[in-house]
Amino acid sequence: MIKGLLSKLSGRAYVKGYTLALTLEDNSLRYVLAFNTSAQGATLVAWGTELRGSQTRNAFTKRIKSLLPAAERSIAVLAPREYQILQIDSPNVPPEELVSAVRWRAMEFVEGSPNDYTLDVLPVLAEVGRNENVIAVVAHNDLIRARMVDCVELGHPLSVIEVAETAQRNLLHAQLLAEPGAPNVAAALVADAGRALMIVTVKGELCFFRRFEFDSDILAAAVDNVQSALIGTNAGAEALARSLTQLHRSLDLWDDLYPQTPIMTMRVDAGGMTDAIIDLLKVETRLDTRPFDMSLVFKLPNGKAAPPWKDAAYLPLLGALLRPKVKS
Repeated sequence: MIKGLLSKLSGRAYVKGYTLALTLEDNSLRYVLAFNTSAQGATLVAWGTELRGSQTRNAFTKRIKSLLPAAERSIAVLAPREYQILQIDSPNVPPEELVSAVRWRAMEFVEGSPNDYTLDVLPVLAEVGRNENVIAVVAHNDLIRARMVDCVELGHPLSVIEVAETAQRNLLHAQLLAEPGAPNVAAALVADAGRALMIVTVKGELCFFRRFEFDSDILAAAVDNVQSALIGTNAGAEALARSLTQLHRSLDLWDDLYPQTPIMTMRVDAGGMTDAIIDLLKVETRLDTRPFDMSLVFKLPNGKAAPPWKDAAYLPLLGALLRPKVKS
């Protein structure tokens, strides 16, 4: 919860140099506050979750506004259901027309008018593939507008809006920067609540992403030779097979698309099952597979136990903190 240290940070004296990353939904707020943020890491100050419970929306807004600290920069992270992320062939148009052309092409995957959506385009490095392509993040204007209004009401006008795929890219990039001699092509797998998000980066740039079913509990139990009732059922066996199939399908898809750019290493976070999952992936993928070591990237305040990265729900927020600042 937002308590103690947070109340000491509500004064304006703590604005400069502080970054607040938050996920705001109708019934909850999750946040991380940090300073000295960069692509290499950050110093964490406070983090927490507030639940709306039986409060009205207005009462909940007033409560969290009174608790949240001031910050120089505020970043909102969208939930996966609030946007679409697409990888498509880059239209053959001049650079100044790229966003407009991608907007029209993205309409094949969303409903409504192109003018109803906010679009961000991330060019993919041409060297990784046969054809140049782009990654487009698309969110409805109504949602973006609502999120911006909500954050203004909280006293935190948004500097930027982030999504899980790019936040995970930021975490992976920072991790590799902390490792001397790290390879240029790397993957990151974060698994939680029966799903996984896998990304691949080349020279620190996001080039591939895929979400798929991935049951960490079943996989870890299989690695540990735990013959639980669940694994012994048809449902357990099917979940195990589907998880491994989806993992291999994701890796094979990258190899098929970019055969000249093989993945050299993979970082994994699966909560309390991370070690067991890594043991499995080393055998299944033959890749150099290691856990994320967030202590190389984030410094913790004195007296704070249980760092936020122990809860996968905080990982997108931690990654958002590492988003490079836009120079004015």
